[in-house]
Amino acid sequence: MDPEWFEAATAGSAVGREARAVDWERTPLGPPSGWPVALRHAVRLCYSTHFPVMMVWGPDLTLIYNDGYRGMLGTDKHPAALGAPATVVWDEIWDEIGPLFERVLTTGEPTWSRDLPLLMNRSGYTEETYFTFSYSPLLDDDGRVAGVLDIATETTQEVVNQRRLSTVGQVHAVLPTTYEDVPTFVGPALEVMSRSADISRVAVYDAEGGEVLLETGQPPEEAEQALVERALATGLRVTSRGVVVKPVRSGLGRGILAVLVLRATSLRPWDADYARFLAVLATNVAAALRDGVRRRANDDALRLRARRSEEERARATEVSLALQRAVLSNPPQLDGLEVVVHYQPAAAGRDIGGDWYDAFVTRDGATTLVIGDVVGHDLDAAVAMGQLRALVRAIGYDSQETPARVLERVDAAIDGLAFGGAATATVLVARIEQTEEQRRRGVRTVRWSSAGHLPPVLARADGTSEVLWIHNDLVLGLAPTTSRTDHTVDLRDGDTLVLYTDGLVENRTDSLRRRVEALAAMLDGTHGAAMGDVVSDVLAGMLPGAVEDDVAIVAVRVRPEAAARAGASSVGVAVEAGGGARPDGG
Repeated sequence: MDPEWFEAATAGSAVGREARAVDWERTPLGPPSGWPVALRHAVRLCYSTHFPVMMVWGPDLTLIYNDGYRGMLGTDKHPAALGAPATVVWDEIWDEIGPLFERVLTTGEPTWSRDLPLLMNRSGYTEETYFTFSYSPLLDDDGRVAGVLDIATETTQEVVNQRRLSTVGQVHAVLPTTYEDVPTFVGPALEVMSRSADISRVAVYDAEGGEVLLETGQPPEEAEQALVERALATGLRVTSRGVVVKPVRSGLGRGILAVLVLRATSLRPWDADYARFLAVLATNVAAALRDGVRRRANDDALRLRARRSEEERARATEVSLALQRAVLSNPPQLDGLEVVVHYQPAAAGRDIGGDWYDAFVTRDGATTLVIGDVVGHDLDAAVAMGQLRALVRAIGYDSQETPARVLERVDAAIDGLAFGGAATATVLVARIEQTEEQRRRGVRTVRWSSAGHLPPVLARADGTSEVLWIHNDLVLGLAPTTSRTDHTVDLRDGDTLVLYTDGLVENRTDSLRRRVEALAAMLDGTHGAAMGDVVSDVLAGMLPGAVEDDVAIVAVRVRPEAAARAGASSVGVAVEAGGGARPDGG
């Protein structure tokens, strides 16, 4: 036998040099010089590779291993494991691996284990470990199974890292997006962390009284309270051996909502990776809780702002409606003329606009009709509407001038009184005049001027209707020196003149011109119908659904001369607070 073979086989290995120092004569294997050829080949293979290899030989399963396997023995089992029985070296896990050895020795068939969990005590404490390995038979010189070859790799770190990543992901997935209180928010994350093999305790402390709000796992250690108080005092995360304590800021100033405590398990060594894992978990929960509180505060502020805005809007709407009701008075009783006026605000929830109508008799006895629409849909528009209506009425009554001159004076007053941009409006003023000669012929003259307003529609007594298209002048409130133009048309017995605002004819699908022509078509043949019914039918036909904008209408019909001579007069008015139109015919 070659006594030098063992030295040559182990020469390149640190563990091999230690193996040469073992008193092999005191082991069941005896001195290496007497080892069988098959064992020698196995030993040479073991020490010729950097891959972790362990082998056992003989009835006592005497252990031999290389440098790669050295780390799997921790700090306490090496070098005593060299030449020792496997049953002694791996006593704490023999219930798990012993049957695998027995299977190979008995059947000669190899085994395969992937990420096998084993609770080892290799460094002075019980440690959670994972290994992927294969036990293969070693045959003696006669071809019988005499030992086991173990080619292994420790996968503990990979398994633990993957598990920790999974825990971080699960905690992130269950964190709520809405905040009610700390226990409700943190509860789902605490439940996930309580199932983690890397966390032995989770606790949430109240920031005010320092009391535990939630906890799971092991009871608190004596030093935990002091760490919590330190975190509360400094507002900073505290990392001690095996424990991470994280103050949770409210996100609103410098206040602290709670303190989160995470304690490690004793089955894994406390190292930088472990500390980072617990710190990441604590930071994620704290950040989510802070953001939830901040969102809750923002949502509360938005809801409060929306409620106040709605209350202000409701008050503005109420004031606007009250103002409009106050100024939209009944028309005067006029000999020979039947006047119906109608106002309807937009559907519920819509802004209040600045539509208005008016009808009055000037000092010289002429009937003046006004229809107008202030730009805008708010309380300012309603206020401007009241101011403009008063201006037009006062100047029109007192001046006895034509509609064009009245509008010019109103423009000058808007500028001189500094009404501002809120007083921009479309307005049509119509003055119904009749000379003695016209009275004898049963004719009246309508003289009107339009400041950017929609054209009147004239429904003749013969059943036909026409739109009085003209070239509009500039709207009111833009240029105080604008020169304006009067237009005229004759009215005969039974003729009806209709003035209206854009809420009656505008929609999102048809052109404005087409809609105005449609209004004229609806007035065809209405000469014999009651005025109230005419307005009702027009509203129903032009606005079959919800009213999108305010609607104001003034309709005047020349009564037959016989009725006029009899002293008859007729007045109708309808002012709606919302909903459908209900004009009151005379």
